[in-house]
Amino acid sequence: MPADLGADEAVERARQLLDPRFGSIRTLADRRAALADARRVIDEAEVADAQAYAEALRAGWSEADLKAVGFDAPERRLPGRPRRNRKQTGGAGDAAVGAATANGQQEPA
Repeated sequence: MPADLGADEAVERARQLLDPRFGSIRTLADRRAALADARRVIDEAEVADAQAYAEALRAGWSEADLKAVGFDAPERRLPGRPRRNRKQTGGAGDAAVGAATANGQQEPA
C-alpha cells in the first residue's frame, strides 16, 4: 500500500471494486424470492384444482366422465388417506358364518 493511501481510501477503492458483484447478489436474491412466490402460488392453485376435482367426483361425476369432458385427474392429489369404494360388511361375525357355510356346516339358528 502506498504511504500516501489512507485506510479509508483503500476501503473505498475496494468497495468500488466489489459493488458490481454485490449488485448481482442482490439481483439473484430478488429473483429467488420471486421464484419462491411463484411456486407458492402454483402450489395453492394445484390444491384448489384438486379440491374442485374431488368436489366434482362427490357431485356424481366419474373420472371417466370428467376425462371425456376434458378434465384429466389432477397431478397433485389432496393429502390424506385415499377413499375406497368397498362394500360394507357386517363385521367379523359375518365372515365366520360365511366360512362355516362354505365348509358344509349349518348356520346356527
